[in-house]
Amino acid sequence: MSREPRLLVLSDLDRWASQWDQLVDQSPLPSPFLRSWWLIGASGPRPCFLLVVDDDRLLGGVALEEGRLLGLPFFRMLGAGPLCPDHLDLVVGHGEEDAVVGVVGEWLRRPGARLFDLEGIRTDSRLITVLPGHVRCEMLTVAPWVALPADFEDYRAARPANFRRNLRKASTRLTAEGATCRMERGASAVRSLAALREIHSAQWGDRSRFLPSFERFAAVCRLAAEVDEVAFHELIVGETIIAIFVTFEVAGRVSLYQSGRLTDDRWRDGATVLLAAVIADACNRGLTEVDFLRGDEDYKSSYAAGQRQLLRLRAANDRVGRIGLVVDTGVRKLRRLAGGLISRSRH
Repeated sequence: MSREPRLLVLSDLDRWASQWDQLVDQSPLPSPFLRSWWLIGASGPRPCFLLVVDDDRLLGGVALEEGRLLGLPFFRMLGAGPLCPDHLDLVVGHGEEDAVVGVVGEWLRRPGARLFDLEGIRTDSRLITVLPGHVRCEMLTVAPWVALPADFEDYRAARPANFRRNLRKASTRLTAEGATCRMERGASAVRSLAALREIHSAQWGDRSRFLPSFERFAAVCRLAAEVDEVAFHELIVGETIIAIFVTFEVAGRVSLYQSGRLTDDRWRDGATVLLAAVIADACNRGLTEVDFLRGDEDYKSSYAAGQRQLLRLRAANDRVGRIGLVVDTGVRKLRRLAGGLISRSRH
């Protein structure tokens, strides 16, 4: 006679990490931001793993972070904030959806006031069904992506003519300058962290939201390098790195996560040439798609025609929690209004 699945509420994946990663591989959209190395490296001070298990078998779960907001317990997706994880959801084994949704939902909806603000959620996410009360579902942004053919020339032929022409000119000019591409993996990728930080800082300075969280990102990369799921792609002239891209590779998908480039006009279009080389390498190695992650920046449309929507889910338990959610919503609106007024004033 089988026993009912039980819930473990843990601060670490611990011995369940391997099974968790196997479930990520089975998910409809395997996200690097659900991998155990991301969750361990990017976590804040109070990680909260809700794991549904049956004896020694992991059926699924969700990775959250707990904090305080307006004096109430507050939950968000683990690693959320400046590091911007995307395509997040419950992790569920085949045929175990009802059990996982039921057990996790019961815990999230238990009595007591608490707030939930979950960003970067997939549109078909099961999280919508487990959160308490009325779930406020907002479109956060889009994540462009493109399926990859086996031959990079087929990919390039499908791009806009103007883009192909500009890429050809930039490649010819930078090749004449002595520029070449290289890819660093494993221990070499970890050594490239310092170069990324220096180039990104020089490009963005105090405007970067990424740099304050760089140490957590570095911790993620060290763990991902151990299982060969992170790569640093560099465009170099001699020993000078003029552009750099960091990619995560999970279940045949390449996710373009972070970048930096020299702003000297001599090296203009370096990022364009390097990104094309990243995609060519992915085609040659039989990877199935490139995910540009959140953001609808104009340049992405030249590389990728597809888009996936990302959601923000907000919910609350209890009457006090619902009041807190209303207050927080009002505060956020006032901040956006004030930011817009300041921006127009400066303009």
